[in-house]
Amino acid sequence: MPRVFKIFFITLTVSVAFLLGLYFGGHYYRLSLIFYALPESVRNAFFPGDNILQLQREVEGILQDNFYKPVDPANMENSAMEGMINSLEDPYTAYFSPEDFRYFMEHTNGSFVGVGVLLETKDGKLTIVDTIEGSPAQGAGIKPGDIITAVDDQTIEGKTEEEAVAFMRGKEGTKVVLHIRRGEEDIDFELTRKAIEIPIISEKMLDRSGKKIGYVRLDQFSLDAGPKVQGAVDRLTNDGAQAIILDLRNNGGGLLDEAVNVGSVFIEDGPIVSVVSRDGKSEVYNARGDANETIPMVVLVNGYTASASEIVAGAIKDDVRGKLIGEKTFGKGVVQNINPLSNGGAIKFTSGSYYTPRGIDINKIGIEPDIQTVDDPATPADEVIERALFELAS
Repeated sequence: MPRVFKIFFITLTVSVAFLLGLYFGGHYYRLSLIFYALPESVRNAFFPGDNILQLQREVEGILQDNFYKPVDPANMENSAMEGMINSLEDPYTAYFSPEDFRYFMEHTNGSFVGVGVLLETKDGKLTIVDTIEGSPAQGAGIKPGDIITAVDDQTIEGKTEEEAVAFMRGKEGTKVVLHIRRGEEDIDFELTRKAIEIPIISEKMLDRSGKKIGYVRLDQFSLDAGPKVQGAVDRLTNDGAQAIILDLRNNGGGLLDEAVNVGSVFIEDGPIVSVVSRDGKSEVYNARGDANETIPMVVLVNGYTASASEIVAGAIKDDVRGKLIGEKTFGKGVVQNINPLSNGGAIKFTSGSYYTPRGIDINKIGIEPDIQTVDDPATPADEVIERALFELAS
């Protein structure tokens, strides 16, 4: 072939390819029709192992060009990721959009705008574990054990805890309606969102038969929970406390490291918890030393003592460091990790099961207390605290 014809042929080929690229670049689904008309062997030769991504891009292209209303690409991407997460059928694995992740980190660090409920998934239902002191939810009379069925007109059946919380967030001063099921009764609560500081710890000195007993309540295992418990115990013992009550009732958990830190306040050495991944490898988290192992102590638990709270309760019980008083715990024996994503969001996923120091799996089982006691909300006294005071004073 003469050189001039070669140059013409190459130029024509490049020009046609360029024009086709311009056309099909904005009409991806048309290109996909041609692509899938090719023999499978040819398709695989050009796009080996890319079928899933190819299919997702094909669907996006078709919808962006043909759906009867404008399509938000970012919303489609978020929904696609949520679909992948939902296919795992794990209530503790979730995708955070960038906004959701920001709210999650605010909550973990102890402050957020919302209504002040703490949630856990129990028997497939989003159950209120506790309400935060001074929050709109507490002021309206929402109680632990209430089940949320909808937020405003949005049903939350099948939603994760994070998705339900996202519906409850909003600007300070705006209103939201929680639809609650309490036993056989359905109740609607209209709440006004407000900025909430989470008081994760409180302490006080109690007296029983002339014996000073320090009381420490921990509401969640957020950042610095361990040092805060350590500080409370130190202050109480310096003021003459001869025993300690650690109240973990309605504490839905939090950070694994903080569970180890709190356990280390009372246990000097040895394992606090072990985490087993899907490949069977076990990682043991040991106590970090410098504990007060001489002061008598008990831990208060109930059906909403979950996750990180159960790590501490299980370690105290297995180590025979103190007695558990109250009711059987929730039974969440799995651990989650959080991986930030390039879009500013994150994925929270279950990465392993945890076991108490004696190798006990408590997932969906819970931990039985050493002394079974139930608080009667109809009486002014807290029967569980009274039982703990009796145990420590005697």
